[in-house]
Amino acid sequence: MVAFTFNRCNLQPQTSTQERNFAPSPEALVGLEQAVFDVLPIGVYTCDHEGQILRANRKAVELWGRAPRLRDPAQRFCGTFRVESLDGVLIPPDQTPMARAALYGERFDGVDAVVHNPDGRRWVARVHVVPLHDDDGTLVGAVNCFQDVTAEHEARQALERQQRTFDQAMVASNMGTWRYTLADNVCLYDDNAQELYGLSEARFLHDEAGVTAKFHPDDAALMWSRVSEALDPLGGGRYEVDYRVRQPDDSWRWLSAWGLVEFEGHGEGRKAVAIAGASRDLTALKVAEKHQRLMENELNHRVKNSLATVQSIAAQTLRTATDLQSARVALESRIISLARAHDLLTDRSWLAAEFRAVVNRALEPFSIARFDVSGPALDVSPGHALMLSLALHELATNAAKYGALSREGGRIQVNWRAEDGKLRLNWRETGGPEVSPPTRRGFGTRLLLDGIGRELSGETRLDYAREGVRCEIEVSL
Repeated sequence: MVAFTFNRCNLQPQTSTQERNFAPSPEALVGLEQAVFDVLPIGVYTCDHEGQILRANRKAVELWGRAPRLRDPAQRFCGTFRVESLDGVLIPPDQTPMARAALYGERFDGVDAVVHNPDGRRWVARVHVVPLHDDDGTLVGAVNCFQDVTAEHEARQALERQQRTFDQAMVASNMGTWRYTLADNVCLYDDNAQELYGLSEARFLHDEAGVTAKFHPDDAALMWSRVSEALDPLGGGRYEVDYRVRQPDDSWRWLSAWGLVEFEGHGEGRKAVAIAGASRDLTALKVAEKHQRLMENELNHRVKNSLATVQSIAAQTLRTATDLQSARVALESRIISLARAHDLLTDRSWLAAEFRAVVNRALEPFSIARFDVSGPALDVSPGHALMLSLALHELATNAAKYGALSREGGRIQVNWRAEDGKLRLNWRETGGPEVSPPTRRGFGTRLLLDGIGRELSGETRLDYAREGVRCEIEVSL
C-alpha cells in the first residue's frame, strides 16, 4: 500500500492572493469530510462520550439497513437493530465494543459479532474501534470502522464442519491404524498408515535413529511427552498429538495421531504394554488454517492501509484547497483513481497488475483517443501499480487543465520499456498551449518528484518544455 506525506495536491500555476487566503467554512469542511466518509468501502461512524451517534457514512447505513438517528440519546453507541456474539448471546448497546471504547477508552481490532437488520437479514461484522481524546487527553468518544465478513465466517464454519465429518469418516473406516509395543519399541502400521508415514514396510523401530530420521525435530519432544503422559499408570491412558513426518521425497506431511494405552494388572502393579491407535492426514487442514490466517491478516492490513491512504490524500487536498468546489473535485477524482487501481489488483488477488492495464485504467477518464500508448507486457507489484496510477492521473489532470488536453489537436505519448531490472516510463505532450514552469509545487509535482523516490526508490525528471510537458519516471522492478 502507498502512504503519502505531500503538501500540495495539484499541478497548476500560481494563484492569486485572494485564492490562497480562501478558508472553507466549518460547515463546508463538515460536508467535505462527510463526502470523504461516503466514498469509503467500509462502514464508519463516530460517537461522543455519552454514546450519541455524531456521524455515519453511506456504507454504514447500507450495512445497518437503516439510517441512525444522529445525536439522539435514545439510540446510543450503534445504529444496528440487534447485536449478538457469534454464539448467539445478545450484546446490549452499552456493552458493545463501541460503548467500551467511548466510555472507558478501550481499543478493539478485528472483533466479530452477528448483526440483525430490521428486514431480518443477519450478517457477521468485523469491527475496529479506536477511542478519541481531545488535546488534553480527555476521552471524548470513539470511531468505529466495520465491514461485512459473512462470507469469510461461513467459509470458516464450513471448514469446521468438514473437519468433523472427516474425523468421523476416518474412525468409521478404521484408516491408518497402528500398534506400538513397549517391550520391543516397535510400531506396526497397516497398509494405509504406511502410506501416510511414507514407509515401505509395516515394522518401524522407534529407537533414537528411527525417530530422528522420520519425525520433524521440532515435534519429536512433544510426541515423547505425550507418550509419557499416556503411559502414566494413574492416568486415563489417552494419547493424542499432531506432528510432521518425513516423506520419501524429503517433504513433510502433517499427521494427527490418537490412541489408547493397553495396561496389564491393577492398582500399583498396573503396567503399560502397548498403545493402539490411528492416524490421519492433517496437511490440507494445516494449509487451510494458515491460508485463513493470512487472509484475515491481509484483509485487516489492506483496510488499515486504505484508510491511511485516503486520509493522507484528503488531508493534502484540504490543506492546499483554494475553494471548496475544486477541493471536492480533486479529492473525488484522486480517490476514484485509487479505486480503479484497487480493482485491477483485486482481479489478480493483489499479487501483481499488468502495467498496460494500469496505464489504460488511469487514463480512462480522460480523452483516451488522444493518447498514443505503447510498451511491452509486464507485471508490476501492488505498490508500483497504486503509485504509478496516481502519478499518471496527476499528469493527465494537469494536461486537461493547462496542457495538451486543454486544446483541440493536442496529443500525448505514453510509452515504457523494461531493461536492466528497471521500468522506464515516458510522458510527452505536443500540440497544446505554450508551457511555462509553474511558480509553485502542487500535489502532483510533489508526488512525481518526491513520492516516486520515497515510495518506489525511483527517480523522476520533469521538464516544462515550451512545446509541452515531458516526464520520465524510472523505478526498480
